[in-house]
Amino acid sequence: MNEDEQILLFSYLLFWTTFAFLLIKNKYNKQILIINLTIHVIYSSYFLHCLFYRSYGNGTALAWWFYLLLLLWTHCIINLGQLIHLIIKAKKQKIN
Repeated sequence: MNEDEQILLFSYLLFWTTFAFLLIKNKYNKQILIINLTIHVIYSSYFLHCLFYRSYGNGTALAWWFYLLLLLWTHCIINLGQLIHLIIKAKKQKIN
């Protein structure tokens, strides 16, 4: 396993960890699951397909890999922001 695959694997693990915590903390589990999973499957399948089957050399594999990581990290940051918001909201409700 080379460094690119390790970075991609770590990114997926980070995304799925934040996604799992978001599902645990949120009361609208089914909606969150459907929306996030649909978005994740669409962009992941497209970019993974392009990474493995449409990379013809001359740097195209790097471009597909970069775009996949960019969307994965962006999605992870958005989920992390939602998770932080839910935790802060729960703490405020406990105080009051």
